[in-house]
Amino acid sequence: MYIKKLTIWLFMLLSVVLAACSDIRDIVGGDTPDVPSDGVVLTLKLPNFTKNTVATRANEQQQINKLCVLCYDAEANYLGMSNITGADIKPNDDGTCKVKVKVMEGTATLHVVANAEITESDAKDDNGKINLYNAVRRTDIDLNAPVCWGSITVTDLLSGKTSLTLVRQFAKASVTKDASLTNFEITGFKIVNTALSGTIATRSFSEVALSSVACTAKPDNFATATGEQPFYETPADKACMIIKAKYYNGPETYYKVAFQTKNPDGTFTPMALLRNHHYQVKVTAVNHAGYSSADEAEANPPENRLSVVVVDDNPPIVDMIACKDYELGVCGKQTVDGNVLKATVTFVTTKPDFKYNVKSNADWITGYTEKESVVLPTSAGHPSPTGRQYTIELSLTENFESAAHTGTVTITSGDLSLDVEITQLGYDFRHDDKRKVQIRGLAGLSSDDEADYFLWMDTSLKGISPAENQGRVRNDGLHFFVGKNTVYYLIPYIDKDDMTCNDPRVTVKLDSDKKFWEVRLANNSDESYNVNNYNRWISNEAFTIITITNARTKITVTYPVYHVGLFAQLTTNYQLGKSKASGWRYYEMVDVEAKVTKKDGTTENKIYHMLDRNLGATNNGYYSPSTTALKDNKGAIGGYFKISEADNSNSAKTDDHVVKALAIGDFKVCDNMCLQGLIDNNNLAIVEEKTHYGEVYNCLRINTEDMDRDIPEIFIPMSGYYEGKNDEDAVYKDSYHANLWTCSRLSDYQGFSEKSPEYGFWYLYLDAFGKSLNMSNYRFVSGSSGKNKGRYRAMPVRLVAE
Repeated sequence: MYIKKLTIWLFMLLSVVLAACSDIRDIVGGDTPDVPSDGVVLTLKLPNFTKNTVATRANEQQQINKLCVLCYDAEANYLGMSNITGADIKPNDDGTCKVKVKVMEGTATLHVVANAEITESDAKDDNGKINLYNAVRRTDIDLNAPVCWGSITVTDLLSGKTSLTLVRQFAKASVTKDASLTNFEITGFKIVNTALSGTIATRSFSEVALSSVACTAKPDNFATATGEQPFYETPADKACMIIKAKYYNGPETYYKVAFQTKNPDGTFTPMALLRNHHYQVKVTAVNHAGYSSADEAEANPPENRLSVVVVDDNPPIVDMIACKDYELGVCGKQTVDGNVLKATVTFVTTKPDFKYNVKSNADWITGYTEKESVVLPTSAGHPSPTGRQYTIELSLTENFESAAHTGTVTITSGDLSLDVEITQLGYDFRHDDKRKVQIRGLAGLSSDDEADYFLWMDTSLKGISPAENQGRVRNDGLHFFVGKNTVYYLIPYIDKDDMTCNDPRVTVKLDSDKKFWEVRLANNSDESYNVNNYNRWISNEAFTIITITNARTKITVTYPVYHVGLFAQLTTNYQLGKSKASGWRYYEMVDVEAKVTKKDGTTENKIYHMLDRNLGATNNGYYSPSTTALKDNKGAIGGYFKISEADNSNSAKTDDHVVKALAIGDFKVCDNMCLQGLIDNNNLAIVEEKTHYGEVYNCLRINTEDMDRDIPEIFIPMSGYYEGKNDEDAVYKDSYHANLWTCSRLSDYQGFSEKSPEYGFWYLYLDAFGKSLNMSNYRFVSGSSGKNKGRYRAMPVRLVAE
């Protein structure tokens, strides 16, 4: 009984909490048994939607111009509708209004829609059931006369519960800046790639109603800096904000902001943008001018030219408990940056006296202030008495440590208590102007890139963010390369620094000018960095590494050190197709075990050091064009490369300049022995997997020797291949196949004598389709009898070292 009661309360409360405060309206009904024949009066409330203030008619000027009241029986069968014009909507002095409606015989639930024309097809489906949850609108959004919806049961009406909160069909966003940013002037913003449409009603206030909606909406004009932009609720990881601004009184440039929440481990989780929420973006830091155009900003990933905090105006209630007489509900875990001194918590109690108590177990949470208190009307089907929602603001002290810390705030109302976790992230040492880490020894970097390692990593190095590494964090520390390391780092020295380094694999010393801490790999001499080293290690797994504490600022910085991968710059050379991979990429190394056949016919197991993604890929995930959760992950494919450009029979036998050009140091295009050996050892196989949504797909994976630790498996994504004489002529083929070129020519015992004019034109490649996995062969270019006709085949490649 209590479980059922709590479930009803939670869903009804979510609708109210997401609604927050109010600008108000009303309705009535009759001609159902026990319902007055002349109708019943409802009080309609339009929730608060302003920036941290209670809505009033003066500051929002919203209107309900018309209402549609729809009647459904206990089985959700549609009974009919009635429309009410503005003349019959009577506003009250407190912002509410009253409307009289009649309830059709047999009605169990009323659904009320404001400011929208409702058709019969909106009201019911082909079976006569309620269809409002599927009724879609694509019209422009009107903030002054918003489309809103709510529902209430006849049981509630008969018990005197005639107050109904209406919920907007859409969300909206705004942008502000920190008052200290006097060198940064926001002149406008807009939200792009939002949903093209939204439903009238929703079954859940914590999820987007249309999870697969097209998200390509782009306003023509920018909203003003102080304005607001409405948009239909949009699934996570689709929409972004483009900010137009002037940096140091320069020309207007453009910045891209992603809607994300920051996790305690430094990773980010994309936010679903829900109806009736106001997403407030606050710019907290800027270190560079933006892109020259809005299109350029949109085409690039969000970066650290500016830092922002994205705040949802009312964190939803997610945890409920109850006793016999009343309930208590609190919001979920709250996370703030290390330099943020306030955290917002919301909670609801239905205890008649509404009294509560707040306690914390953390000394860095120093107190709280009540910011808002709102009486919540009883919602449809809600068996409990009216509640009150509180918004409190916690006072925090600044976190000067690199690590995040988490405390607990306990909310008590009567005999009920619930905890809310508060996480304050660590000091952001990566972008401290006084601690800009410099990188040296990486050929191809400009002096500006060398001078700010972490900025370069965020803006130019693709594939290193947690989202591009299946959640693994790699963008918070210093990287030395596996294989041949060439790099070292300079960390600015500040007076009163105290440095410790407990890892013998790394050396740190102060340079002669006392300007920098110089960080090097211990097994590299000062003169040469040609040490081959394929041992994977991460310093923070066993050592406290490179910790700098400043006695004056009291700030402690800890730099993790990674020896797991490498950085490499890719050009468009030898690629085919209209879209090419280029620029800096991060690759991680894993060990894989193959069963190879020796010359004497016996077999042995051999370890290969393989990169975790295709050459040019921006992530190490899987791509499948027919799988909903994976069809957008084309970045896993990388580039499509020719394997040779030999133009005659003689050069085809010996010319390996393309294969050599695709290598990164000692990591070279894998050969047939490696891939066939992985198949024979059952480490390269097609396995059946499921997405988080239960969708089944075939996945081509490679088990690694790291199976119990960091990277248990890597993937070869579906890719197909290109064929053509040039980029414009290239034709994309076999999109549902996973393909990889090898550097192995089809040898004489496999098909051609070395004296044949065709020898050298045929290369072995991996081909996977459905449940079929084979090593096959293909001519790298069209032609016959030792001739090159100029129509090349291009596939992805994977690099390994031995």
